[in-house]
Amino acid sequence: MIIIPQTKGGVGKSTVAMQVIAPYLYKKHGKKIRYIEIDDENNDSRSFTRTEIVDKQMLGTNKLSDLDELMLMDDNHEIIVDVGGNKTSSLVLEEIKKVGSFGNVKWIIPLGDGELDGKNAIATMKKIRKIEENPEKNMLFALNRAISMEPDYIEEQFINFFGHKYLDSNSALYDFVKNPKYFPVKNDKIITMSRYLGSTVWEMAYNNTDFAAKAIQAKELGDVESARKYLFFRRIQTEAKDYVLGTLNRIFHDLDRWIEIKK
Repeated sequence: MIIIPQTKGGVGKSTVAMQVIAPYLYKKHGKKIRYIEIDDENNDSRSFTRTEIVDKQMLGTNKLSDLDELMLMDDNHEIIVDVGGNKTSSLVLEEIKKVGSFGNVKWIIPLGDGELDGKNAIATMKKIRKIEENPEKNMLFALNRAISMEPDYIEEQFINFFGHKYLDSNSALYDFVKNPKYFPVKNDKIITMSRYLGSTVWEMAYNNTDFAAKAIQAKELGDVESARKYLFFRRIQTEAKDYVLGTLNRIFHDLDRWIEIKK
């Protein structure tokens, strides 16, 4: 099981869950992944109306004991749990602490580059440490909305994570975790567009539709508006492929080192 909590809202938990972890696990298992969203206030996964890589399920905070058996049984990371921010993440972590994680959970804590994002990531990490016997092995951090994938740029953007010797950054996560495992998630308009289209970037990239051929056919039929539409989707498809190659595949390579999937 992979659980994605953060005690602060708006840090991109659902982006990490749906755009990164869902396609990664779908590729590894070759089948749909069970996706559980716990949030009494929001249902972010409903944006993905056309995705075919997950089976979505909402779980209310009054049913958190249902996670007990799921954590025990899922020892091969076939379930994603996307936990709402604010009080929801705190409540879920408190409930899980009652039974433990059985060593079957990988925790992914997302954060942006804001100061509060960093402080809440630290607070979330401390709660997980009360659950996990080996938290450093089983905790990963997603540096969300990265402007660049270049290491030097990432370190300066995410001062709340790495700290900085010339700047006041006494709440950096590096002060609390030795050699934390992390991956940057690059910000890109294709993520926003994919949500409007109800799909994930990864699925858009591997859509087998030949939009170029459709545009040519529409042009030959004199249907200019359809030709324009297919040209638009052709461009989106290409940008999605670029994002997979430049961002997602790099993340997947790191996840292969940190998450063991049994064949």
